[in-house]
Amino acid sequence: ITSMTDGVVVGYEALARWVDETGAVHVPDEFLAVAEKTPLILDIDSTVLAKALDALVHLPSTVTMAVNVSAVTLANGNLVDRVRTEIDQRGIDARRLHLEVTETALLHVTDDVKATMAEIAGMGIQWWVDDFGTGYSSISHLRDLPISGLKLDRSFTAGVTSKDSNAARLAQGLVGLAEGLGLSTTAEGVETVEQAKLLGSQGWKRGQGWLY
Repeated sequence: ITSMTDGVVVGYEALARWVDETGAVHVPDEFLAVAEKTPLILDIDSTVLAKALDALVHLPSTVTMAVNVSAVTLANGNLVDRVRTEIDQRGIDARRLHLEVTETALLHVTDDVKATMAEIAGMGIQWWVDDFGTGYSSISHLRDLPISGLKLDRSFTAGVTSKDSNAARLAQGLVGLAEGLGLSTTAEGVETVEQAKLLGSQGWKRGQGWLY
């Protein structure tokens, strides 16, 4: 995750991969939807968090680590204790951890989920909304939940080809919304210098993607 203004690496995102018995490597789109229908997703989320924090210990203290949290894990009663334990065991500054949830995961936010998110945010950990612009969550969630940042979905970035494109106008509107709410911003899926320059000029603060 790279600063749009000076190109400095400011963080990383932990991405899950499944290597099957044949040695083939599968990306999340190929297996997470199934895992989320079983208790396996709890194990996956727990393992990715632990491995991501293991890596963070050896990274410069100036960078952060983003870890995805599924709706199932978010609703699970022991998320707060698990996150606190993993951080305390490694002596990591909690402010270096970002937890990402998709808009879809916020569709049905219960009082228990709100309390979980608030307690974790109270540790100094930031909550980010991943794939923003593709889900159906209410904008009120950005107001009522302890959200610190938004990540522009890569489908918008892919469509950013000129200042007049629909994707560019939507990206402009979304960054304006984020700025109005005082939220940090990251554009995902940045693959060209042209995309980086245009999104940076709109006000997107960070980018991640093959360009970097």
